[in-house]
Amino acid sequence: MKILKELRIRVYKTTNNIDACRRFASGHSQVLTSYGIKKVTSAKTDWFDDSNVFLIMVESISGDVIYGGARLHIKNKGFKLPLEEAIEKLDDNIGNLINDSLINKTGELCGLWNTRDMSGTGLSAILIRSGIAKAGILIAEKLNLESLYTLSAPWTINMVKKMGFVIEDTVGDGGQFEYPNPDLIATVLVLKDINTLKLATKDERKTILSLREKPHQKRLEEGPKGAIEIEYDLFLDVHNAIK
Repeated sequence: MKILKELRIRVYKTTNNIDACRRFASGHSQVLTSYGIKKVTSAKTDWFDDSNVFLIMVESISGDVIYGGARLHIKNKGFKLPLEEAIEKLDDNIGNLINDSLINKTGELCGLWNTRDMSGTGLSAILIRSGIAKAGILIAEKLNLESLYTLSAPWTINMVKKMGFVIEDTVGDGGQFEYPNPDLIATVLVLKDINTLKLATKDERKTILSLREKPHQKRLEEGPKGAIEIEYDLFLDVHNAIK
């Protein structure tokens, strides 16, 4: 199979690397603008100051070019999850669903994006798998994380379901909202078993657990347009970190 690109995936903690934050935010903003999408809460940058946010970034092997990314937010006292901010004005039941009793027990995978030239390569699925795997690594590091939420566009719902997410139908219209504008529909999904991934498909579960158990590895990921060779390192990248 044709190898399209050789890439790497790195994880950065926001408060340790402001340069990574800026690069992520710039890339995300450019992609949203190219699709004419505005006022998305996950595109805000107040998370720069949240020490409970981890960036998962797809970069060139040299690290000079960023092709996409996602953010893993852990629920804490200082900041609301982007999901809460996004839909609290549409349905205040979100406050009952995600409340202070879940501090350090739940989180959100959000801000998923990739450059337009990487559309259709399977990069979105790679990022979601990496985010779930990183959540599992955090559990292994003694973080009491039990669940993970995501706000999904219609074209990604089936993909995240394969990884064990289910629709959270206690909010909105069966989990659905007109967001970020009336022309678009977003659905709230939750992964309730980060440890076992019992609702994930066999292949997805195998891949995610492999990344969790061996966070530093090289894999050939086959996608619709060809294969991408990914050098994974899901441990925190502390090089050039700002103290």
